[in-house]
Amino acid sequence: MKKHLISLAIAGALAAGAGTALGQALPSTSFNAVGSIGALSMYQKQELPFWTETVPKESGGAVKVQVKPFTELGFKGPEIFRLVSAGTLQFATTVLNYNSGEVPMNEAGDLVGLVGSVEELQKVLDVLRPAYTKFLEEKYGIKLLGFGSYQAQVIYCRDAFTKIADLKGRKVRASGASQQAFVSHIGGSPLTIAFAEVQPALASGVIDCAITGALSGYKSKWHESAKFISPLPINFGVAAQLANLKWWNTLDPKVQAFLEKELRKLELAIFEQAKTETQTGINCNTGTGPCSEGAPASMKLVPVTEDDEALRKDALTKAILPSFATRCGPDCVQTWNGTVGQSLGIKIGQ
Repeated sequence: MKKHLISLAIAGALAAGAGTALGQALPSTSFNAVGSIGALSMYQKQELPFWTETVPKESGGAVKVQVKPFTELGFKGPEIFRLVSAGTLQFATTVLNYNSGEVPMNEAGDLVGLVGSVEELQKVLDVLRPAYTKFLEEKYGIKLLGFGSYQAQVIYCRDAFTKIADLKGRKVRASGASQQAFVSHIGGSPLTIAFAEVQPALASGVIDCAITGALSGYKSKWHESAKFISPLPINFGVAAQLANLKWWNTLDPKVQAFLEKELRKLELAIFEQAKTETQTGINCNTGTGPCSEGAPASMKLVPVTEDDEALRKDALTKAILPSFATRCGPDCVQTWNGTVGQSLGIKIGQ
């Protein structure tokens, strides 16, 4: 019995010291990471604790990372992708649609009207991942280490509307080429405005409407100026964990394997969070259901109509996909057709 208890004690000590043992196996490594929007849950609930708690703990203190959201560093967003490519930044999280105008492949899995849920989005991105990974490495010197997503991107407006077609003639903040093509298709005027500047733009009337995540807009107090909201999912705001490839290749292979494993876990956690946040955001903006994020606002919920659904589908076939094909080019279209398109039964060029 005594020998059995000693064996159990030794086993427990080994289990407790697993993190330390792993840390001893990993060389000491430190680097800087730039996170996503600091005020939102992707950063606050996922990225920040990942870099400041999970990584040090699971590496036994061997891997240390200094992280700040890009919104605290004076960046507007679109430059993050370019700075990682250039090697100015070692590691960063960025919303891929920010650069979809110059890099169309960045929105290949998140085109407006393509999918209707986070679950569908995950499947599409998994199909796209191998080809997109190769594309980033060969064209931009970037290592893809994971995806993530905000909740469904929805429409906030200052003035009343009863259907999406009512936005004809309005100035609408749109993030990325796909959203801009959608706004143009419905007769609106798309404008590119940095996320942090949207609330004052709504307040001053510089813009009439804006598109962002259902919870993201609530946490950024868009409801103080925008009084009407449609829950129609425009797209989903896909983000990616990116590293400069040359820098990544200087890391010890053990550190690379450790980060790849842990970042995959982070990806899954971000997607799980996104699955619930659309409804939470609608509840918090409108007061029509439980809000766990603060005092509910009193925005008017504009129910999705059959005409809205038909308009989004029409936009995908007549505007979004043709625009994407023109910007993307033949090779990109071939890649898309063989990955995303094949998985959804859609083919550009039919």
